[in-house]
Amino acid sequence: IVVLSLTALFIIVGYILPVVERPVEAEPVDGRAIKVELFGGCGRGGEVMKIAGLLRLEGIDVVEIEKESGFIYPSSLVIDRRGNRALADSLASLLGLPGSRIVVQRYDLIVDATIVVGLDYPDIVKKLSGKG
Repeated sequence: IVVLSLTALFIIVGYILPVVERPVEAEPVDGRAIKVELFGGCGRGGEVMKIAGLLRLEGIDVVEIEKESGFIYPSSLVIDRRGNRALADSLASLLGLPGSRIVVQRYDLIVDATIVVGLDYPDIVKKLSGKG
């Protein structure tokens, strides 16, 4: 009877008190390990080059730059090329972009992410310059 009562107690407690899982915190991503390509989607190649320089000052390895992509994007995007959400979140945070601007497109590229610079480029320049 005692064993049966203890078993019933454990089962009841298991259903009444749900197991609370601790949220897994993303480990900080070392900026020097991030390789990105930069696409200009704002129509201003000079600003794209300026952002590339500011990213390099932050330790980001900008391996390829396309100043003009041929399209105008209203908002900047971070395209995650490796499926590493922590890395994409870190990069978006550095640029001052919300998580909703992260797109996952996994390809076998040498880069971890692609940054598309949209018409909101002044906000990115301010953020990277420490003014925003």
